[in-house]
Amino acid sequence: MSSVTDEIKARVDLVELVGKSVALKRVGSSYSGLCPFHTEKTPSFYVSPQSQSWRCYGCGKWGTAFDWIMEREHLEFSEALRMLAAQTGVALPERHDPSEDDHARRLHSILERAQTFYSGTLHGSSGLHAREYLHNRGVSDETIQQFGLGYAPTGNGLLHYLEKDGFSEQDLQAAGVISVTEDEGRPYDFFRDRVLFPIRDSGGRTIAFGGRAMEDGVTPKYLNSRDTLLFHKQETLFAFDLARKPMAQEHQVVIVEGYMDAAMAHQHGYRNVVATLGTAVTDRHLRQLRRHVDQIVLALDADAAGQAATWRALQQADESLRVGNKPVVGPRGAERSSAPGRWVQLKVLALPNAKDPDELIRSDATAWPALVRDAVPVIDFVLQRLGSRHDLSTPQGKRAAAEEMLHVLAGIADPIEQDHFINQVASLLSTRPESIRGLLRRNPAQRTKPTTPPPTVEVRGDPHDDHLLSLLMRMRQLSMPTPSPTEVEFIRPESRAVFQSLGGSLPSELEPFARQAARKLADAERLSPRELEKELERTRLQIKRKLLLREHGEVQPLVRAPGGEAWAQRLSDLSRAINEVDQRLSGERESAGSR
Repeated sequence: MSSVTDEIKARVDLVELVGKSVALKRVGSSYSGLCPFHTEKTPSFYVSPQSQSWRCYGCGKWGTAFDWIMEREHLEFSEALRMLAAQTGVALPERHDPSEDDHARRLHSILERAQTFYSGTLHGSSGLHAREYLHNRGVSDETIQQFGLGYAPTGNGLLHYLEKDGFSEQDLQAAGVISVTEDEGRPYDFFRDRVLFPIRDSGGRTIAFGGRAMEDGVTPKYLNSRDTLLFHKQETLFAFDLARKPMAQEHQVVIVEGYMDAAMAHQHGYRNVVATLGTAVTDRHLRQLRRHVDQIVLALDADAAGQAATWRALQQADESLRVGNKPVVGPRGAERSSAPGRWVQLKVLALPNAKDPDELIRSDATAWPALVRDAVPVIDFVLQRLGSRHDLSTPQGKRAAAEEMLHVLAGIADPIEQDHFINQVASLLSTRPESIRGLLRRNPAQRTKPTTPPPTVEVRGDPHDDHLLSLLMRMRQLSMPTPSPTEVEFIRPESRAVFQSLGGSLPSELEPFARQAARKLADAERLSPRELEKELERTRLQIKRKLLLREHGEVQPLVRAPGGEAWAQRLSDLSRAINEVDQRLSGERESAGSR
């Protein structure tokens, strides 16, 4: 049967969708305009209603309605799916209890009303002290408005305010805005006499609050909402909703520790900044960010706690910031293995003469860009401070330091880079590099166990895509080198999204496509590693041919349209490229026949 994605693509008016942000002009059977992804004076961007696709012949970007939403809004595939489903009226299949949706909507409503209350209190007479506190900290009225800051007064004002709306104490407690006394079970406002920072999800909806005490002696200084159905502290980043587009445009995100750090950075124009919520950087934080950036910069406090948090972040990053596999050559040259290649770079920003980014930016906002630019790779940062964590004057301390660095060294795919850091560790520990290499050989990386696939759901995929995905899955099983996501072409956006998710968390909407590809694994398992590489190349050529033929069909009407002479050369180039692929495929067949 047709998949939900096919139904959405059939319903969506791609010209109307793209035309909301690009001025399109009809050219033959297509529509043309200036590409929104790069600067140009002559239109090279085309939308084809017939093929339900768009393409820029200048920068090379192309795709379907899903790709358009993902590129323009910096969304993941599952997010783009939900957005287009809502726009086209396509019902997504229910995968959970509908009552949970009703409960979630009720909690969202409570939190929205709570933010209205807190914001109104901040701007009322009882919020004078809180407003003075924020202004004294350098927070502008625009930032207060942008972040939706508020004030929780003393007493139970919020409880009485929300009870008037008909919400029960059980609902309010589930939303995390009230608590109950242990002795008598009496309800009371969870936040009291604190400046409040709404914590929002990626769509900008409030899911929790963070409260900051205004007096130095009050403990705790920072107080977050308890975890709820909507809010999980270990996977939430403050200001992510505001930073998502800027960090995707800059391909970089800076992680700070506090709400005020992030708010002050945004106020001064540094909008690719997010904050953890009083926790260490977790693997879920990093997996969330790696979809949007090429570089993550840690700007954690320059004290012992901040350094410990940096080390924990590196341990998380070892698994969370890798994708694909790259070869690793053993120290004797004859050995050959593979390790996941890091595709997001992790760096550390050193904070000079300041306790935190908030203080630094308020004292000299112009210094921030240079500090971010001069951030050092996290491995260098950890190595520089290895001696502060271990007594390197004793054999036991050296051994503990070496063990600590082993998984870091094992995760470096490039052999030259790995050798560089092996020598650095050996020099620091006053030992021979061969000793470190020996430890590495005795500590192979653990491989992940396959998971049991859920029940089968039929979808309409592409046979070439499915075959290519099965080959890539098999190569990952064998720890063979695989191309990066940016180097692989697919026919369908769903297939591309599945490949990008391999080794990580697979969105539920993509599970049927992944299972469909996995059904072809049996064929891939019969191939030797050398045959896998050959079959991978042949399948990629077949997909390349299919994409070239599609583009050839899109360009032909442009040649026949008024002013189409300029497209004749492009059509000729495409014909030549198709012929070259045909020759390569013919060579592959002849080579296979001679074996």
